Amino acid sequence: MFKHTISELKEALICLQAGQVTLGYPFEPHSPDENFRGRPKLNTRKCMACGACGNACPSRLITITDTGNTRTLRFELARCTYCAKCRDFCPEEAIELTSQFELSTANPDDLAINAEFKLAPCRECGAVIGTERQVGVVRERLEASGIKLQDTSYLELCTDCRRKAFIHTPALTLEVTR
Repeated sequence: MFKHTISELKEALICLQAGQVTLGYPFEPHSPDENFRGRPKLNTRKCMACGACGNACPSRLITITDTGNTRTLRFELARCTYCAKCRDFCPEEAIELTSQFELSTANPDDLAINAEFKLAPCRECGAVIGTERQVGVVRERLEASGIKLQDTSYLELCTDCRRKAFIHTPALTLEVTR
């Protein structure tokens, strides 16, 4: 028994010499590390609703639904594991992870992000070809790359209508017959 008490006293002295090793967190503010992955934040000015984030999410909390002429992007953050795959796979870098980690709330809608985007229909058949922002981004990148295109109206066509238009293009017909 005496041996046991001496070892406990030795342990207590070691702990006292080390000082405080825990955070005083709920009573004192705590700022997370620089690379901390907290609540995702969607920049709707950059996002083009391509769906890459939804395909990459292992929790399947990002849903994309098309209704009428609107595409809705919804993040259900109550199930988020903060893995950052949505951020890593976003081609436009529209998702960032904040340092916010205190997410408790009485209202579940506080843990959701909703964004709506206008869909772009094919000008020939009316099928959805993507969002208007996607078409705009492709047009901007083609212009920025220096490619000289006489007709960029093919960007407003679905794959089937684009194929039909190219078949009936006179320049293409001349190249095929030579």
